[in-house]
Amino acid sequence: MPAPAPTLDEIRAEIDRIDQAVHDLLMQRVEVVRRVARVKGASAPKWRPAREAVLLRRLASRHKGEMPLGVLVRIWREMIVGGSLALQEAVTVSVAEGTWDLARDHFGSAVPFKARKSAAQVVRDVASGKATIGVVPAPGASDAWWTLLAAKDAPKIVVMLPFVAAGKARAVAIARVTFEPSGSDRSLFVVDAGGSALLKKAGLPARKIARDGKRELAEVEGFVGADDERLRNSKLRSVVAVGGYADPLSKS
Repeated sequence: MPAPAPTLDEIRAEIDRIDQAVHDLLMQRVEVVRRVARVKGASAPKWRPAREAVLLRRLASRHKGEMPLGVLVRIWREMIVGGSLALQEAVTVSVAEGTWDLARDHFGSAVPFKARKSAAQVVRDVASGKATIGVVPAPGASDAWWTLLAAKDAPKIVVMLPFVAAGKARAVAIARVTFEPSGSDRSLFVVDAGGSALLKKAGLPARKIARDGKRELAEVEGFVGADDERLRNSKLRSVVAVGGYADPLSKS
């Protein structure tokens, strides 16, 4: 005879066992993160956006079932920031007007946020050390805040928001960390007006995404280091690397 179907109480007991096992693993993860911080030492970079992207892509590749991918990513984002980064250093996020919800979705509820009226204020917060991370609107025609990133020692663009996206970026995160390859990336450069076309001629798949007078912001497919020979061959008088981002996950 077939086994009797489990009762509602038995199913709920199974959920309770799973919840406890998940909680145990979360607490273990925190202890491992603390060990990582000790091994890294004080001088090593704590926030590694490229590593986060690799982790989330790996989870997405094995994900199945009815839980939406966006929910899975949100859970892990809370763990990455609140259960990892915030344990290794004091983190403050400066947020430009219009980007609060995107910032909170990406960086979670465990770190303090500062609301700012303009993207320029956010850039100044990060440049001066008043904030660890900044979130500003994606570069566009209305506000040329991105020109500030061409200054010496300015923060760089490192994340595109939202990370689970079906369309264009609506915000980007900036920080004083090194833009690293994640395996599928976009690189950003402030160049002379018309520079995107020169980059294409030099063998770099580039497109203009914003312009301000005699300068434009060029996006190049792939990870391109500031010392890439193709940049030197582009014949541009000025080309400044201002970061980049890992390609986001698709909702599908």
